[in-house]
Amino acid sequence: MRAPRLFLSLLLLLALCEVPAVCGEEPPPAPHAAADSAAAVVSSAAASAPAAPRSIEEILRRIDRWVVAIRVERTKDLPLPAPRIAPQIPERLMPPETRDYFQRPSGYATGVLIDREGHVLTSHYNIAGEVRSIEVVLPGGDRRAARKVASAPADDLALLRIEGGEPAAAQDSWEDPPWAERAPVAGRFVLAVGRSPDPRSLTVTEGIVSAAGRNGGRAFQTDAKLNYGNVGGPLVDLDGRFLGIGGFVGHIYPQWGLNSGIGFGTTAATIREVLPSLIAGKDVAVPESPFLGVRAAPDDVDKDGAPILQVLDDSAAARAGLRDGDLIIGVDGERVHTFQQLRRLLYGRKPGEAVKIKVRRGEETLELDVTLGRREQ
Repeated sequence: MRAPRLFLSLLLLLALCEVPAVCGEEPPPAPHAAADSAAAVVSSAAASAPAAPRSIEEILRRIDRWVVAIRVERTKDLPLPAPRIAPQIPERLMPPETRDYFQRPSGYATGVLIDREGHVLTSHYNIAGEVRSIEVVLPGGDRRAARKVASAPADDLALLRIEGGEPAAAQDSWEDPPWAERAPVAGRFVLAVGRSPDPRSLTVTEGIVSAAGRNGGRAFQTDAKLNYGNVGGPLVDLDGRFLGIGGFVGHIYPQWGLNSGIGFGTTAATIREVLPSLIAGKDVAVPESPFLGVRAAPDDVDKDGAPILQVLDDSAAARAGLRDGDLIIGVDGERVHTFQQLRRLLYGRKPGEAVKIKVRRGEETLELDVTLGRREQ
């Protein structure tokens, strides 16, 4: 396993050697934002940028001022998830390794200081449960009590506010975090930065953006290792820009687990969208999801499409005339090759939206009008 990580490290070094500042070219402008507006906190207005960083160490030195540690004391945590194989087994009968794997450890999590007034973005999971107190450790070591302002659970975001009245940074030294202007693309190098277990120093793991457009286009996937300590911290590119906030780690997301090679980050664009509501103290509700009402058949390499094992009674699919055994091969004119692709195409739609679904039934090809239903939360 060491060879792939060594290869990736060498690629990171080569990538840093290719930045414009090293080659004598002018570096691209960096995003800059006004601190007085909620939307401007993650705006992408261009401003003069310093020379591009020449090493990961320099990237960490530059972003250190925005990465904070968070300690949460709870009276009660969220319940552990039911085992997938035997969901009827109560928590007390779970194997010890299962309980240990999903048990939230004590210690620090990570957040991002987004303005000098003391607003901190982090993962919603970090402040979930029955919270007794929240403490934020600033980069200089100052410890401040904080409170939850609001959260957006579907995007795994929460906004905290440092209490006490004193600003989190001096006005003459404050700069807004360098949020990325463009959406992440697959293949871009990314660093997952945290401030745990020791709030006095940063941690970093490296990887790439392994897929864009996750969570309905609101998140991206990375193979940089995410864990209970660095979740809620920034995911940073080699220019030192914040691509997003690391999230979707914890026992309420058991299908991914920790350090599994699949991590997720909520994009800067999504943060720009929800931040005004969060700063106003308004939780962002989980959006309603569309529901077709079919179960997938086992994968079949001989079938190019999304095979249906079962059409659920009284579902959108049943009302439109889909049947068990149908093979879905298109949605609104776009070819469907797998059931996973079908899910992605439908995920961005809304309940009540009409779509045209093309199916192959035996030797016959049909196009059916489907009004999507609403998935129960």
